[in-house]
Amino acid sequence: MNNLALSVPDQLVEAVAQRAAEIVLDRLPQSDGFMGACGAADFLACPVSRIYALVSSKKIPHHRDGSRLLFDRSELREYVRNGGATRA
Repeated sequence: MNNLALSVPDQLVEAVAQRAAEIVLDRLPQSDGFMGACGAADFLACPVSRIYALVSSKKIPHHRDGSRLLFDRSELREYVRNGGATRA
């Protein structure tokens, strides 16, 4: 049996490991946890003021923790899939 020895620079090993970690993270499902109004605005690609307007008019699913508004990612996905807010 022939043995093969290969010398790989530490920088190359680190670069491969970094890229492998990025690929794994990209393939993991995103957390379906709660987020605040700013997170919901980022998630829906709209201004925070629109989030507050939708909450005020009870058109977007949300929860409250005291005075803090919370939004569930899966509920927001469903909200968008169902057409989002409709104009009056």
